[in-house]
Amino acid sequence: MSPNRILARLSRADFGLLESNLEAVDLPVRKQLHPRNKRIAHVYFPESGIASVVANGERALEIGIIGREGMTGFPLVMGINERPQHETYIQVTGKGHRLSADHLREALEASATLRQAFLQYAYAFMTQVTGTALSNGRQKIEERLARWLLLADDRLDNHEIPLTHEFLGVMLGTARPGVTIALRELERRGWIAQRRGVITIIDRKGLMRSSNGAYLATGDK
Repeated sequence: MSPNRILARLSRADFGLLESNLEAVDLPVRKQLHPRNKRIAHVYFPESGIASVVANGERALEIGIIGREGMTGFPLVMGINERPQHETYIQVTGKGHRLSADHLREALEASATLRQAFLQYAYAFMTQVTGTALSNGRQKIEERLARWLLLADDRLDNHEIPLTHEFLGVMLGTARPGVTIALRELERRGWIAQRRGVITIIDRKGLMRSSNGAYLATGDK
């Protein structure tokens, strides 16, 4: 069974439409999966690690994350514009599989149930994006940070998240000093521990309290 949950939940027949064309790939940090405004060549099914979907304006801002629960390349699944408005790249190294856009289209045309399974995940991802927008608009940076750390923790095998403060600034759309202050406060409370380039989750329940309801409201867990 694939560690990627969306693939693992497919029927044997639907998975069979994809299996022979799935290509194992490494997903190193900063690998670009989907450049902005470029035609999608492949969709990716992470088995470990985390990909970020990032909007670029005056300041780069993460709008969603994708891990072993899902896939990238929603425009192909929806049959609409295949040149995404946002970029998707790896923020926590991992492994996974990729499938060419042509093979995905063929499989979707062959199976309505496969299309439905992928659309259901696309809807779940959009729910996450809505939660991110609400959190960014309403909450303090400490609450937003707690939510993000919980979302990342859900998608990793251990409670260690390899990230720099600079990278977290992009994830939260804020300057690095603000991230540093918020991390120190979460550490002071005993919810996390820090060492260079790594944040360790010590107390998930404490982080959930610090998120002030934003994490539970997204339905990610």
